[in-house]
Amino acid sequence: MQRLILRWALRLIGPALFVLFLIRTDVSAIVASLRDVHWIPVVLSLALMPFFIVIKAWRWHIILAELGLQPPSIWMLSRIYVVGLFLGGTTPGQSGDFVKALYLRSPERKMPSLLFSIFVERLCDVAAMAVMAFIGLSALAASLDTQSRMTIQTTTTLVAVVIFALLPMLLIRRSRVFVFGMIRRIVPQRFCKSYDGITGQFEALNIGIKPALRLVVATMGSALSTAIRIWLLFAAMNVDRVTLSAILGATGQISLLQALPISVSGIGIRDAVLVALLRTYQYPDAFALALSGLFLLINVEHIIIGFMFSLRYPIPSESAPADA
Repeated sequence: MQRLILRWALRLIGPALFVLFLIRTDVSAIVASLRDVHWIPVVLSLALMPFFIVIKAWRWHIILAELGLQPPSIWMLSRIYVVGLFLGGTTPGQSGDFVKALYLRSPERKMPSLLFSIFVERLCDVAAMAVMAFIGLSALAASLDTQSRMTIQTTTTLVAVVIFALLPMLLIRRSRVFVFGMIRRIVPQRFCKSYDGITGQFEALNIGIKPALRLVVATMGSALSTAIRIWLLFAAMNVDRVTLSAILGATGQISLLQALPISVSGIGIRDAVLVALLRTYQYPDAFALALSGLFLLINVEHIIIGFMFSLRYPIPSESAPADA
């Protein structure tokens, strides 16, 4: 019972933040901000959804192939991915996204391996969003002196490079075994058994150098498509004082926080990040909440279209559907 209460308490963190912001903000000011929105950039942002989906499906195709799971066509994976967006957008921490594995389950494709493929894909997204979040930190250095600004920007750039360098290193068995072995040398003896159990989960993952590089390219393309869609929303609100690096950082932070089971569809979490960001550039909270409403449109688009696809392609109970 206590665990159930704790889980629900965590899920309500986001909605509670959203209610708090609404109570402390003039709703009429939010409505006034929305009246000035230029809707063409918003429509363009929503129209980019197919490109976003295809890139994601291509990356998943690469992972499935390298795991020896005989992936279906990218078109079929795209359909499944759309349903996954609906399921992920309506569950805390996007946990419903893992239901995608049920669409591919078959005697040749076992559930543990399919779930692992989705985990690896999530890992790629986390790496990309972490890079964007670190890049965003450089925006905070804008008001500092030249030396401090150069130090922060250099450090964040190096961190971003290291994260993307570690991604293929983690995916390729030879480099992964070497890194895990080096880390094990400094792990206290009493934790070695637990450490071996965690690292042993990666034994099934053995991606070659070229596919790993393709994964990095696909991940960068996915992050770029997300960044463009978000930038268009800022453009729709005429947010001209916020730097591009700050927009990238906010995008990364929102994506990472939405993956935690503390909200549904990012409600409240997204608002908190945008309020903090726009306060830095002297924008009122009402403006930030209006912008958050535009962000929500993307989530709603994913949920509605994903729901329609889920009606056309319901979750299979026994085996994967035919590749059509």
